[in-house]
Amino acid sequence: MTIETQATTIAQFASYLDELSLKDITPLYRRQSIQRLQAFRAFLEGQPPSVYLGKRFLAMLRDRGYKPTAVQAYYFAIKPFLEFIHIPFKVRLRREHPLPAYHSLDQLNTILAIIAGRTDRWAKLKQRDTLIILLLAFTGLRISELANLRLCDISDGFIYVRRGKGAKDRAIPLARRLVKPLRSYIRNHGPGPSDKLFAIKNKELYSIVKKYALAAGIDDLSPHALRHFFATTLVERGANIRAVQELLGHARIQTTAIYLDVVPQHLKSSIDLLDKNVSRSKSPSKSVTPYTYPWKHRSRSKSLSLSLSNERKGAPCGSKLKRVRPSMQSSTLAQSRPLPSTGRANEASCASPRDAPTAWPEPQNAGGIRLGYTLAGRPLTGSLESSR
Repeated sequence: MTIETQATTIAQFASYLDELSLKDITPLYRRQSIQRLQAFRAFLEGQPPSVYLGKRFLAMLRDRGYKPTAVQAYYFAIKPFLEFIHIPFKVRLRREHPLPAYHSLDQLNTILAIIAGRTDRWAKLKQRDTLIILLLAFTGLRISELANLRLCDISDGFIYVRRGKGAKDRAIPLARRLVKPLRSYIRNHGPGPSDKLFAIKNKELYSIVKKYALAAGIDDLSPHALRHFFATTLVERGANIRAVQELLGHARIQTTAIYLDVVPQHLKSSIDLLDKNVSRSKSPSKSVTPYTYPWKHRSRSKSLSLSLSNERKGAPCGSKLKRVRPSMQSSTLAQSRPLPSTGRANEASCASPRDAPTAWPEPQNAGGIRLGYTLAGRPLTGSLESSR
């Protein structure tokens, strides 16, 4: 490796850092990008940057136990640098989408009770610590936004976030529970209009929240978890998802929609629609209208209907029933009926088997009970000779 190669690599990083300082990004994002680029330059050890070395750097971070989100953050830091020196760099990384932890109002009240019960020499900080917890839980502020909050940013019942994440401004209405402790804190501590509400840094804010959370036995509560509490509480109580997006300052609605999975009440209401549409079975009516098949070649006015429900049970569902000609010798089905006289001596005195009733399956009623079979009689003819 020559000295010229090392000098070129250093010049490339220096030129990109100058370009980065001119970009319209937050100071925090700029510092984090510089830190990750310095780690990548140390990994190169003077070698010229390349796609292969960029992938090896990300693989090394993964092997060292870095979380997928951390590896992705390094990727988004070195990707624009490589493209700045005309090296296309694109790696598909699998992103995790874990659901935020759910915390209830009872847990929040437990933390507030612990703060109120302090009797040590630092008990004078109870008012400040209580207001920190309440502001994080009932405004959804990020920890950096709360650390930079000034007294002049609170007016007319709103908290105005100046240059939040993504250099965006937004307004958050003050909840009623915040008005009294906020006025009391301002009266006792008296910060100036342009002074920060809490003269502490991000790390100290984080330590304050974690300390009380651990004292309450809640291991997974942090300042950002209180932001999740704010969002899930709104969704749980039926707030519009678009309004929650504006309050949180999310650029994409998909980011806010994750709270619908934390509190899946909308799914339960959707499943309840199935119960409303399912009709309960009612007891069969006593009077059932017999079903008549619309055969055009049969006369409905002269049809003969006899119920055979006591004589024969219905066939299984799906079976095909054939037309059955019951024996005319059975006196229980039909009695012989004389035909009208035609004046001929050899005329039959009763109906022939061709005129015997035919058995048809009768449909089921609404209650699922088979009513048996109905005999639909054939139309009676004037004589046997005419029927032939």
